[in-house]
Amino acid sequence: MTGNIATLDKAGYRKFGLVSSAIVVILFGLCIPFLFSLGYPRWPWMFAGVLSLWALLVPATLKPVYIGWMKFGNMMNWINTRLILGILFYGLFMPFGLVMRVFGKDPLHRKLDDNSASYRVKSRSVDRNNVEHPY
Repeated sequence: MTGNIATLDKAGYRKFGLVSSAIVVILFGLCIPFLFSLGYPRWPWMFAGVLSLWALLVPATLKPVYIGWMKFGNMMNWINTRLILGILFYGLFMPFGLVMRVFGKDPLHRKLDDNSASYRVKSRSVDRNNVEHPY
């Protein structure tokens, strides 16, 4: 479920720390308070400052934080994939297919015909000089 988590070098852990701190500031320090007309909290800025200093001074020690964050991300990926695909299938494709079945629509023309010599559908030939629809 968690997949393989890539091992990073010092520069990779530094980048992870700096990008994470920027995301915390942008999301929790600016966007959410602005969107919901809340006061601007100080904790995202302090958290981002500590994380940035940590990433700049000793980036290799961010490995446990990185691994934990990646495991959390992989878990959320596993859950969201099934949730989104389930909603898409049962909320869109299945009802659409049921409605098509009720009205007798068969876009693949799967009806068998014993009297037919072939089920081949001949395609129309396209003029070679037609540049608007080349295929």
